[in-house]
Amino acid sequence: MIYLMFCLGLALLVGGGEVLVNSGIKLANRLRLPPLVVGIVLMGFGTSLPELSASLSALSANPPVPGIAFGNIIGSNISNILFILGLSAAISPVIIDKSGFRRDGLFLIISVLMLGLVMWFGRLDSGIGVFFILFILGYFVVCYDKSPAPQTQHLPHKKETPFWVLCLLSVLGITAIVYGANLLVESATGIALSWGVKESVLGLTLVAFGTSLPELTVSFVAAIHKQSAVAYGNIIGSNIANVFVIVGAMGLYKSVSVPQLWTSFWIMVATTLAMIICGLYQKIPRWAGFLFLIAYGGYIYYLFQL
Repeated sequence: MIYLMFCLGLALLVGGGEVLVNSGIKLANRLRLPPLVVGIVLMGFGTSLPELSASLSALSANPPVPGIAFGNIIGSNISNILFILGLSAAISPVIIDKSGFRRDGLFLIISVLMLGLVMWFGRLDSGIGVFFILFILGYFVVCYDKSPAPQTQHLPHKKETPFWVLCLLSVLGITAIVYGANLLVESATGIALSWGVKESVLGLTLVAFGTSLPELTVSFVAAIHKQSAVAYGNIIGSNIANVFVIVGAMGLYKSVSVPQLWTSFWIMVATTLAMIICGLYQKIPRWAGFLFLIAYGGYIYYLFQL
């Protein structure tokens, strides 16, 4: 029964996130909101909403399980690079845009350094949360302040979804995400106890992989259609938002001690550096993609030996 709860929670989390993002973007366009708002909906919530919901649910559990909350962040970033980007490169070599990489690569490095500082400090509070949220908002401004306004007039014959339907879908998406996150954390905690493994290991593996399914879907489809820039941008944007959005929201929600997951953190640092090196060469070849996948398999094996 607990495994059924886990699968149901995961399905609600991913499905609710997909519905909320799609309806949110359409609402933003319908209301003629500026590109910055659309960018925040797409990039901030679109890539990190499942991780955010799972981590906040872990903190609101009784008792709180910060191991799942923080393990989810680190594990998702490792999974995004080694598994999802590795799979994308194995399908089709990933070509990296030089100009975009200079900006996003810098913010990615800063996000890793800031997460390391929070772990070294050992406690997350509202002051850190505010700083992280302001930082990610600044990143969104840098990314989108010069982007063109969203174009919707090129489909004149397509019937638009009624405004009230979009609002209803958004509410249903939020409901599914909240309920799914609660189910996922509750069942993951039970699985950890039954398997005799640490809660942080479940956060780093099952929960992290499950909440990364939206990124997997986007990157896989992009790789199939040889849109490598989409696959790479999806991952690097997601990893930046995972740190700043989720850690910031957790800090605003509740002051909590930070679990010392240093081994997995340094693995995340190594995978991020590998991604940065590939960015400098402006390409992730197929052999590197297979190497990423092998490394991810070794990492999962190592965690379950703890």
